[in-house]
Parts: sequence; structure tokens; C-alpha cells
Amino acid sequence: MDWLNGMNKVMCYIEENLTNQIRHESLAGIACCSVYEFSRVFSFLTGMPVSEYIRRRRLSQAVFDIRAGEEKIVDIALKYGYESQTAFARAFKELHGVAPLSARKTGVFLKNYPPMAFSLTMKGADVINFRIEKRESFQIVGLSGYDEECENGEHLTPLWRRFMDEYDFLLWNGGGADNYYTAPFWQVGAYWYEAENGRTKSIIGAEFKGRKPEGMTIETIPAATWAVFSVTSSTGIECVPAAYTRIMTEWFPASQYKRDEKVPNLEVFPEGDTASEDYTWELWMPVLEL
Repeated sequence: MDWLNGMNKVMCYIEENLTNQIRHESLAGIACCSVYEFSRVFSFLTGMPVSEYIRRRRLSQAVFDIRAGEEKIVDIALKYGYESQTAFARAFKELHGVAPLSARKTGVFLKNYPPMAFSLTMKGADVINFRIEKRESFQIVGLSGYDEECENGEHLTPLWRRFMDEYDFLLWNGGGADNYYTAPFWQVGAYWYEAENGRTKSIIGAEFKGRKPEGMTIETIPAATWAVFSVTSSTGIECVPAAYTRIMTEWFPASQYKRDEKVPNLEVFPEGDTASEDYTWELWMPVLEL
């Protein structure tokens, strides 16, 4: 997996399509991972969601179109994907501090966010704990759907949020944990990138043990070999993306393993205080046999 090359191809694609619709699923496909994995790594490496990076690049390029003075403001707004001149003016002023028409005046300070590029840096001082495991096919029962990228720093995807809002009682009340959530996958999220439709499919739940709560679905996880990474940290917004980033940018390039794109990756959360820095959870990455 040439992660560095893949991410730079993503940046080139964004630059070539600033005036076109850019789907996050397409970007994840270029990077050969799910939207879920891509959004976590991108946000960690750049310090912002990919949607914010695209917004800044579009509004940066709009400055030069405005300064050229050959196009109407409304045409520039439509060119960069804004539905109206009013929406464009609001976003432009939020970023640059002035209205679009003011950008045509001399002496006005404006902001420019140049295109980003990824380069190799010296890393690896910290240990990455992992083990290799093989598992036969098993099933997960839970909420299933197509997840979109998290926005505004929210580390929970919409599906996770819905699961916790609607089904969290099963984890704590009435013996739900014993009935539905048993070792080794007491609470788990699985994520597939579907190349045929360019979307990421997810299921949030637990290993199926014969009982399916109303409203939940069942998904089959195929037999696979997994690289299992043990992470001791809270599961907050800073820690989960950091774990993904180290695995994708450090462990995979340094190992002889390649990610098995046909099998979902898993996040496994045992019972405990997920906000504690001493909490231990796992990332299961499917790998091809050496």
C-alpha cells in the first residue's frame, strides 16, 4: 500500500475538480480505503475535515477569479458550487473578512490556502503493538447503513450516534450485555468500502449470538486474516484518528502485509470507561496472507 502516493493523488484530484462536485467516496477510492478510514486519517494529518480543506481551496481560487474582473460574482459563485451569490458572499466574508466585491479593490488583504502535499517524515519512535489472528466467518447484529464523513470535529459517525441514542440501553439495562454483547466482540463497528458504488457501508453492533433486537440487521463478516492493533487511550476525537494514521502511514508501509480490500476493518470496544486514557480497545485490519 503506497499511502503517500495515494494521498497525493487525492490532492491532485481535488485541485483538478475544484469547480466540479467532489464526492468523499471518490477520494477514499483513490486512497484505496473506506470513507471512514480516509476521513480519520485526512483530518488527523491536515488538522481539518476534507470538506473544510475543499472549501478553503475553492474560496482561495475564487479570489483570483474576482481579481481578474472578467466574471460576474454570481457566475463565480456558481462555478465553485454555491447555490446563490448570497451563500457565496457569506462564505467568502467568513474566510477572507471582506465581501467578494471588496476583493477587487487594491490594498485589501486576502487569504490564500495553497494546495497541500504529503511528504515522507521520520517517525516510528513509539511502539505499535499488534498481533496476527485468523477467524472463520462470523456475523454482526446491529444498525447497518451507509455512513458519511463526520463533520465539525465530531468523532462519531451518524450511524454510531444513532446506535448510541436508540440502542445504548441494551448495553446496560436488563441484562442486555449478556444477551447481545459477548466476547470477543462485545461492541464493534465494521466498515466496507464498496468500489462498485464508491460508498462506505457500516454496521454498528456486536457479534451475533442468536438474538436480533427489533430494528437491527445482520451482516456477515467473511473468514480472514487480521492484523489486530491494541490501543490504550480514550476513544475521543484525538485518539481514534491518530491510531488509524499510524497504522495506515507507518505500519502498512513498513510491513510486508497488504490490506485485504474485500474485507471490512473493525473497531472493537470492550466494556469499560471509553473516556479513560487507560482504556484499551482494538483496531482489526484485514490483511492478505504473506
